[in-house]
Amino acid sequence: MIENNNPEIAESALATPFVFAEHTTYKCGGAAKLAFMPETVNGAVAVYDYLASEKIPFVMLGNGSNVLASDSGFDGAVICTKRLAGVYRTAADKIFCRAGTMVGALLKYCADNCFGGLEYLAGIPATCGGLAYMNGGAAGKYVSDDVVMVKLYDGKIRNFSNKTCNFGYKYSTMQDINGLILGVEFKICPKPREEIKRNIAEVIASRSRLPKGASCGCVFKNTPDYSAGKVIDGAGLKGLSVGKAEVSRDHANFIINAGSSSGDVRALIEEVKQKVARRTGIKLEEEVVYIGDF
Repeated sequence: MIENNNPEIAESALATPFVFAEHTTYKCGGAAKLAFMPETVNGAVAVYDYLASEKIPFVMLGNGSNVLASDSGFDGAVICTKRLAGVYRTAADKIFCRAGTMVGALLKYCADNCFGGLEYLAGIPATCGGLAYMNGGAAGKYVSDDVVMVKLYDGKIRNFSNKTCNFGYKYSTMQDINGLILGVEFKICPKPREEIKRNIAEVIASRSRLPKGASCGCVFKNTPDYSAGKVIDGAGLKGLSVGKAEVSRDHANFIINAGSSSGDVRALIEEVKQKVARRTGIKLEEEVVYIGDF
C-alpha cells in the first residue's frame, strides 16, 4: 500500500504484482513487494524520494536481461524504467536517450535521422540505462566508447562524464551508487541511412548464431587471459544441468532456462564455478546480477 498523496508516485505505482519471471530474460523469479514504472523524469525522482524517505530498499531494472531474481522475490521495491523512454538530439553530434529506451528504439531513431556509430549494439536486449550501468556492448566494442554523459539521481541530479563513469570491463561507477539512472547521452556521426540499416542487419545476422531460449546472455566474465566459454567447454561442462536449467551445448557461457526455478539456475552457476575451479584452478566471476535472497 502506497501512503503518499503525490500523484506522480500514484501514477507510477503498479496495481498488480511485479513478478520477475515476467520482466526478466531468464523468465524466472518471484514478486517484488512494491513496483513502480515512472514515465517521466519528475515521476522517477518522486518515486526515488518517496522510497528514500520511507527507507524502503529498491533495485533498478531495465529490460531485466542481465539479472537473476530469487524465487522468493524481493522484499523491497523495483523501479522499472521501461516506460521512461525517448530519444532526442542535444547537439550536432550527440543524442540523449532516457534510461528505459530499448536498443532497438535507439537504433531506429538513428537510422531514421542518419546518425551512425551505434550499430554494433543491434540485437542486444537491453535498455540504454542498463547498457551504461553494465558497460554493455558486443563484438569487442562497449558503450564506454560512445557515452558522453550519464544522468543519475541519488537525491540530486548528477551528470557523470565519460571519464567520471570510470568504465571498465562490465563495470561503471554507477554500480557503486544507490541511485537511479535517468538517461544517457551518446555521441553519433553522420552516415547514410541505407548504410546504417545494412550495418544493423549484419550485426543482427551475426547474433543469430547465439543460443536460443531464456537466458541472461553470457553468465561469466571473460578476462585478458581466458574466454569463460572456452574454459567451461574445456572442462567438459556443456549440457550440464540442474532441473531444467542447462549449460548450452552451443555456447558454454550461456545457461538456458527451459522452465526451471531461479534456485536451479543459481545452483547450476555454482556447480559450474566449482567444477571449473577444481579442474582448471580458474575462479570464474559472474556477469549476472542477483536480486533477492538465494
